[in-house]
Order: sequence, then structure tokens, then C-alpha cells
Amino acid sequence: MEVEKEIKKMTLGHEIGAGAPCLKCKEKCEGFELHFWRKICRNCKCGLEDHDVQMGTTEDRKVGRLFEDTKYTGLMAKLKKDGVPSYRGAMVTLPISVPVSAIPVSTAHASAVPVSAASAGVVPASGVPASGIPAKAASANTTPANTVPAKATPSSTIPVNATPISATLAKKDMPFKTATYEWVPPVANQCLVVRYIELLPPEKRPIVGSEGAAYRKKQMAKQLPEHDQDPSKCHELSPNEVRQMEQYVKKYKQDALGMGDLVLPEEMSQVQAQAGGRGGSGAGVGPGVGAGDGPGVGVGPGAGVEAGPEGAAGSKGMTTAVGALGTPRAPGASAGQTYSCNHCQKPMKEGEPAVYAERAGYDKLWHPACFVCCTCTELLVDMIYFCKKGKLYCGRHYGDSEKPRCGGCDELIFSNEYTQAEGQNWHLKHFCCFDCDCVLAGETYVMENEKPVCKPCYMKSHAVCCTACQNPIEPEAQRVSYGDSHWHAEPDCFQCSCCSKCLMGQRFMAMQGMLFCSVECKKKTMA
Repeated sequence: MEVEKEIKKMTLGHEIGAGAPCLKCKEKCEGFELHFWRKICRNCKCGLEDHDVQMGTTEDRKVGRLFEDTKYTGLMAKLKKDGVPSYRGAMVTLPISVPVSAIPVSTAHASAVPVSAASAGVVPASGVPASGIPAKAASANTTPANTVPAKATPSSTIPVNATPISATLAKKDMPFKTATYEWVPPVANQCLVVRYIELLPPEKRPIVGSEGAAYRKKQMAKQLPEHDQDPSKCHELSPNEVRQMEQYVKKYKQDALGMGDLVLPEEMSQVQAQAGGRGGSGAGVGPGVGAGDGPGVGVGPGAGVEAGPEGAAGSKGMTTAVGALGTPRAPGASAGQTYSCNHCQKPMKEGEPAVYAERAGYDKLWHPACFVCCTCTELLVDMIYFCKKGKLYCGRHYGDSEKPRCGGCDELIFSNEYTQAEGQNWHLKHFCCFDCDCVLAGETYVMENEKPVCKPCYMKSHAVCCTACQNPIEPEAQRVSYGDSHWHAEPDCFQCSCCSKCLMGQRFMAMQGMLFCSVECKKKTMA
């Protein structure tokens, strides 16, 4: 019975995306067919992320499993599917403060919404603080967005220390455009969310149906490979390898995994003070969450991102109006303290959202577009990071820094026995021909596009043909290349097309695939 369950699981896994067209190869690919262990299409050798596969639910479950049993459980749906929490990555509708022509928005997801005088400022759900501090970390004296205290800036005007989303949108009855995003930072302050999206490169804004949405989908698959966290997604792990992988996953959840949060730079000292009240800044000390002996280093409760109530970012189908971005300086904030971006070293501006990573410490901030992996420099998808020695990694490159990765199956290697070849690491059973999957141990192989290919497959599919004899040139044979033409480095092939003189080590002229030893031979042949 258990065997039948495993076979059914494998079959269902390989049905994901079956037949989907390849976005790279177009009609050359017959449709997606998952290789049984390489994580690529059998037909075109491209990855699943390169095919037109709708992965919304699958990706949500993957991220839900990633954050299971962590302090970020609040971001996961309360209802579990098959015992696995689901990431709350619902679509969110927000205003656009730039001309619609500047952002490729699908007409199906754009609409005009009039702004009334009452909605000139952002009015979050009741009880949600207006600052960029997570809802759970807000202090009792934080002023709600729908309350205007004495001597405070009215909601219909822009504070001096704030950057406006769009001054024209504050006018009464002025229509504005909205866009639906596949993901936005799950913070309570919608002003920060809108401005955060604006500060991202246009091609990386996750607007539904746009280039940015395709970029997010690809990075979600690339940066957070499912086989880096779930042993059932790996190929034939031994019981010992499964145990080692489970320990590895538990360790990075305790020591490295985190999600960035948004804050105004001028409010950072307040966030740090509140975190200090719970046991220190940065990665706080908490009993039972460290690795090894003693309490270890972990994350204290409450200082990270949490999902807001219904109507906050992350809730499905929510629309909010635009007002001014900034809020008055929070009580307790240091007026003279300044920050520089930890990536580009340029100063952080007051009133502009900044990203901080609790694991890296509260003295570090990033511009939204600078919150990237230190290895691949790609934007950290959904602000999910892995921190190691003060540096931020995406999931893939954090794994690479901890374990060798197999060049065949793309999985981390938890076995003590593996091989190294061509600057890559390989499971012993996975050092195979990229075309026919035959084992290459002790066999002649050729590297094609950084993948090993056996000699028969090389001669059949990759070898270049000799211009003279029209036979494929063997990988170990010497050859002469000139432009797009190739010859065996032998007297019978590399010779003058007119007088048959051997041209090895001689001056020659090449024209229309022919070789000539002199101008005279060229004239005789071309006349």
C-alpha cells in the first residue's frame, strides 16, 4: 500500500505542467515533460520556470512549507491543505502614481477609481498603525492614520519630511489608475507598500500579466528550489541522507531564514528600541532555537513581518487610495541619526521606505531595489532571505555555501561520496550523459554547454562536420577552424581546393568554404 502511495505521488508530481509550451523554444518543444530526476523538460532541456505553467498554488505551498514552524507562521494561511500551510500570496490591488503607459498593465487588471475628499489620505483598517513598524511591534502612543492630532499635518496635505506618491492624486474627484500585483510586502502601512513598489525597477514590479510577474515567477523557482527543503522532491535519497537534509532544513530555519520588513529610516531607532525591550537587536537570543549546545542564536518573537487583518496587505482583492507617503517622525526616533544603504552605500532618504533584515541587525538598511542576493545580485524574491555572517543570500546560493550541489540533478549533496569533474560536483549516479543518461564513469565524454555528453551522442548531435570530407570530426581529433568552416587537421582534408597542396603550417586563403594556397589557384578555381 505504501509503495502504491509513493508511485502515485511520483506520477502526480510529473503531471505538473505536462504539455505546457516552452517560452524559450516556442514550437521547437513538443510540450513540457519532466525528466525523472534532472528537474528539466525531456524534450527541450529547459526548466519548468521556462514553460507556461501556472504555479500559483504550488508555489504558495512551497513557501508555506519553507516558513512552517518559524516566527513567520502568521504569514501562512490558517487552513492547511494536506497538512501543509499555504503562503498568503494573494493578489493585491493598489494605485499607480505614474502614467499607465509607463507600466505594462493588462487591461483586465486596470481600472479607474475616483478619489473623494475623504480618501485623499490612506486610511488603513481600524486599529492598524500608520507607521512602517509591523503591527505587533507598534507602540501604544503610535498615532492611527485616521486620527489627526493637534498641530499634526492634515491627511489631505503632504508632510514636509515626506515624499508624495503623486501630488495630482490629492485633488478631489481626480481619477487614478490601479494595478493588481501578485505580491506586495505584507505590512500594515499601505503608503509604504505603494512607494516600495514604485522604487523597484519597472521590469521587476510584480504586476499581474507583466514582465515583472514573469520575473518573480522565474526567481521564485530559481531562488527557492523545492528540492532544497523537501526530501520527497529529491531523487532516491538514502535514510541517512534524509536525516541529514532534515537537520540542514531545521538549522537554516533557526539560524538563517528570514523575511525583510519595511520601515522609514527615521523610525528605525524606535524599532530597535522595541526589539531591545524583547531581548536585543538583530537576531535575538531565545532559548531552544539555537543550534548546538546552549540556547544559541535565534529570532525573538514579534519583530518581523506579520499579516495584517482583513483589509491589510496580503488580503485578497484589496484596493486603497493614495495620499502622502510619509508620517510625522515617530516618538523616540533619533532626529540626527542617518543611514546608508548596506548594498550601494548611498544615503537613505527620510520619508522613503527602507528594507531591513532582522537577522542582519538593526543597523543595516537597504533601498528596495538593493535588497539582493550577495552572490547572484538578483532581487530577493518576496524579500525572503538567508543570512550568513552578515550577508544576505537567496535560498539557492545559501545552499551552495553550505553544501555541494549536484550538476546533474541540481540537488544538494548530503552523501559523503560524490565526484568532482569540470569544476562541478556530482552524485556518483548522476554523472551521466546529458542526452542519453548513460553513466560516464570511465568513459570518454565531451562538455557541451557545461554539461557532459558521451562520445556517441556527441558525434550524433554536437560534432561539427569537416568541410572537405563532410564527416563529423571526433572530439579527440585535431581540427582547423576558420570562421564557420572546420577541417580535419590532415593532408587529405586541409589542402588547396585547386592544386591539392597540403596547407598544414602554410599560408592560405579561404573563400566560400574552399581553401587556396595562392592567388593563382584562387583565380583558376573562381574564374
